[in-house]
Amino acid sequence: MGKWRMLLAAAVAALTCAAAIVPARAADMGLGAPPAIAAVPGDAAARIAAAEDYLRRRAVLLLIRATFNLLADDEVPRALEADAARIGANGPGEGELARLDRDLLAEGSYYLVSLRYLAELGGAAWPGDRPESSYANDALVRLDVLQDQLLEAVETRSDPLPIFAQAQDIMALSEGFAKVPARLERFARRDAIVERVLAGHGPRTSI
Repeated sequence: MGKWRMLLAAAVAALTCAAAIVPARAADMGLGAPPAIAAVPGDAAARIAAAEDYLRRRAVLLLIRATFNLLADDEVPRALEADAARIGANGPGEGELARLDRDLLAEGSYYLVSLRYLAELGGAAWPGDRPESSYANDALVRLDVLQDQLLEAVETRSDPLPIFAQAQDIMALSEGFAKVPARLERFARRDAIVERVLAGHGPRTSI
């Protein structure tokens, strides 16, 4: 991870410029403002479903932060427990949903653009079974697709987990691993983390 993080640090200035591109692309897809989605339905089952969906998406955001050492891995479940306690069985309000949308778009795009710069600047340690340029070009194509998928996921408020599971695969390749090693694996743990939180602190227990 050392080379990857060093290159990310070196690319911060460029990423700041690239961040200005993201809102423009978002505006093209109608994401210039939080999507106009109806309020959470009033019946208990629908409120609980909305709360659990929010926690699953929120967990992805927390795992992105853990990837950049903004949050320790063992702090992710505790942070999600606090989120679950805050929203309770009533579910998230529109303001919380909109804030999550913005954070996922901004921080998720940073993750993807960081990997793009790693591939473009030649700082990756790709596996040696084929030319580095082949891995780099493949990564850039995949990252373009993932960025579009992220915009769509935020627009529709669908689960962004598959996007970042694939991005994590690219990150592992950039470190020379054909498969994500256990020490780099984060997103595969999302569902288990959420289920543990829901069992003890989730909206199901607040009925």
